[in-house]
Amino acid sequence: MKKSVFIIVLILSGCFNTEIWGQKVNVFPKKTDPLHKKVDMFDRLMLGNHWNEGAIMQRVIFPPAGLNRPIIGPQADCLDPTSELLAAYSHKYAITKDEKDREIANQIFEAILKLEKVTGVSGLVARSFNQTDKPLWHEETFWYHEWHQSSSMPGYRWLGDLSADKFTSIFYGVGTFWELCADENYKTQAAGLLDRFIGRVVDDNFKLTDLDGKMTLWGNFCPDLPHQELNSLEMLAALKVTHHITGKERYNAAYHMLIDRYNYDDHQINSKILFPEEWRNVGDDYHAARSLYMIMRYEKDPSLLLKYKMNLNRHWYDWKDMEFDFESSIWFIMVYQVLTDENIMTEERQLAIKNMWGFERKTKEYNVPQKDGTFKKIKSEEEGTAAAMIRNYWFGRYYGLIDAKW
Repeated sequence: MKKSVFIIVLILSGCFNTEIWGQKVNVFPKKTDPLHKKVDMFDRLMLGNHWNEGAIMQRVIFPPAGLNRPIIGPQADCLDPTSELLAAYSHKYAITKDEKDREIANQIFEAILKLEKVTGVSGLVARSFNQTDKPLWHEETFWYHEWHQSSSMPGYRWLGDLSADKFTSIFYGVGTFWELCADENYKTQAAGLLDRFIGRVVDDNFKLTDLDGKMTLWGNFCPDLPHQELNSLEMLAALKVTHHITGKERYNAAYHMLIDRYNYDDHQINSKILFPEEWRNVGDDYHAARSLYMIMRYEKDPSLLLKYKMNLNRHWYDWKDMEFDFESSIWFIMVYQVLTDENIMTEERQLAIKNMWGFERKTKEYNVPQKDGTFKKIKSEEEGTAAAMIRNYWFGRYYGLIDAKW
């Protein structure tokens, strides 16, 4: 066996092992490396250091503040890199047809199934989970404190209070997996997950509700409550994707009810806040980009497509001049070209793609709570996520926007 193949086997075998293990990968690319080499090396870092039973940790704190497995760190946004890497491997499999790529995608999808199973409630999805029978120090230190002991999976704890952005991560990631990668068995499982998840939201009058049955902090898609125009877009996209995947008329009916009775199609046009400029939010742009990418490829009604294009054009007003310092901002450009079939890939934008970067390791000091109620300052390295970069690459490869030689 060649040395490079042996290294990959070692990395993948470590990823799928649920036993306790330390951070495995410490080799970083150089910024002068070709894009394909940078992506491959960041991919190994993600699979080796961020893999939590298939879920992808957004940031990992290494020992001594962290543990010897990647579950210490802020976890409120773990569904984002999980869905990004699921989409990445779905696009990658669509190109390579390599069963190893499909297996990684399957494992990531199964982690999203576990995010539902761990809550013990059908259709209720957690933000993240940890295999532990007692609270970990980061639970009360980092943002979001809705941790629960699992009643359905003894020895696990999970983070609740799901929000609209994670809602978007689920239908985007699972929808892309269903479309490009899943075999018939996994297509059935993906359809079942979206049916339970989106169905629960519809049943709760278009609200994300938590374990207590109350609406989550940022879970308002409800036509009877004031909500952001972006949430109207996200809900329409979720219903369109779920109807496409499940074939169930209830989702098509809900989609048209929100349009015909509550004008969600008109509201969503203004998802992008343009003025005042300081109110522009690149995070909101990301949720809109994922929603528009999904809905505009499935919608066939010319009048509705025109309204979604109006939304896209409002975003483009900002995107066309955007700097590429946010990990998904160059992806916005690619999404725009895919949806409009306009060739807008200038040399500057191609250079931004070639220069994509994942993360730097940083040393930080953490206030780690002690048993006596005091805090101890501990320095540790922290590693960010490169999942969006990896998704950007394979998305671009799939749509012919990135040359494999780059």
